[in-house]
Amino acid sequence: MEFKEKNFFKKGKIKDNQIEDMKIVTKNMSLKKISESEIFFVPLLQHKGERAFEIVRVGQEVRKYEKIAQGYGSISANVHSPVSGKVIRIMKNFLPDGSKVRTIIIENNFKEERVKLVKRNMRELQMAGSEEILKIIEEAGIVGLGGAGFPTASKYDIKLEKIDTFIINGMESEPYLTADYLLMKNYAKEICRGIKVAEKVLRPRHMVIAISEKNKELVSVFERMAREVNIDLQIKILSADYPQGSEILLIDKITGKKIQKGKLTIERGVIVSNVGTIKAIYDAFFNGKPLIERIVTISGEEVPNAGNYKIRIGTPLVHIVDSLNITKTDKIIFGGPMMGNKVKEPSTPIIKGTSGVIFLNEEKIESKNCISCGKCVEVCPMNLIPFDFSKYYEKVRYVKMLNANIFNCIECSACEYVCPSRVPLIESIKNGKEILVELINLEVES
Repeated sequence: MEFKEKNFFKKGKIKDNQIEDMKIVTKNMSLKKISESEIFFVPLLQHKGERAFEIVRVGQEVRKYEKIAQGYGSISANVHSPVSGKVIRIMKNFLPDGSKVRTIIIENNFKEERVKLVKRNMRELQMAGSEEILKIIEEAGIVGLGGAGFPTASKYDIKLEKIDTFIINGMESEPYLTADYLLMKNYAKEICRGIKVAEKVLRPRHMVIAISEKNKELVSVFERMAREVNIDLQIKILSADYPQGSEILLIDKITGKKIQKGKLTIERGVIVSNVGTIKAIYDAFFNGKPLIERIVTISGEEVPNAGNYKIRIGTPLVHIVDSLNITKTDKIIFGGPMMGNKVKEPSTPIIKGTSGVIFLNEEKIESKNCISCGKCVEVCPMNLIPFDFSKYYEKVRYVKMLNANIFNCIECSACEYVCPSRVPLIESIKNGKEILVELINLEVES
């Protein structure tokens, strides 16, 4: 099928906060496979919290699924080898956000030598205790696959807390991205069985899966699979407004509970997990597989082989570009075009939280002064005044940024998208937050 894409970043009106999502590019395609890279760059920090520490050395042979780094501290995650091969170097390399972190570089021997996996069945799930399940999730190195990257075992270790609502997030509101849709379409039964595993640990009163109104065909699929797996799963159809998939907005929409930015959702009796995270839990418990691969949307304006690909963690950007014959690499985004990270370094790898790699045309954007049109205020899902943050940042009035609730901003970029003057609002907000955190830390230390 041939199609002519519009440039996503050309200005247009946002009606009811809906953005042209460009999902049609990949939504109806089958899952694809990409060739394996000769070299894998496996970072030791792909999650919130402390980085993992390597337990292998340079020159050591490793097998597929083998644990190569041990999580450190209460909030961390194990890291496993995506292939069999040799560790050729351990050094700092780039993450998608531009930072550098210690990385294990593995030369693939293409032999697919693997460690033996421990498989389990539904009867064993019935007999398993919550501590045993948490240990399995922890050993598998599972983190939130919706982008936040919080270690799942730490998140699910609720101790004596009571969970009222467990929400499975299938909204995927970022433009272009359809990886979660394909996952739900192809692996609904596995997701439902993964929910059953999570239910054993969390013991929630209610379980709800959120699905976009544009994906209503999935409702009957999940109704059938929920009955088959024997879980009491409510299905909530929500509007496709961006950024409906944000955790804070999702909780408000489904439960009516308000979560202040920076607060833990468990304090309000709610836990949210992405559908990809739930599928990873299924793989870990029933198949014994650690998290070494995920589905990634490869799309954009100059991608000849757009689609959803199963890609192993550690696959470098340069391999994706070469394998898919992508020639236009002006602007590359890891994640979605609204909240993702612009990437330039060829060695930047796919990590656990990478939902997409989007290739866009680079536009020369001339930023002008704010004209006080109020469009950014109209689209802000958190009811903030984005242009105030930009003004305060320019005038070095950080206390005013704090008083204007800058930390409630979820950085969805809707304000910047609608701004006719192209004011770099998100840049001001991110920089302002960083400076305020430093100032607050200095105040605490003194």
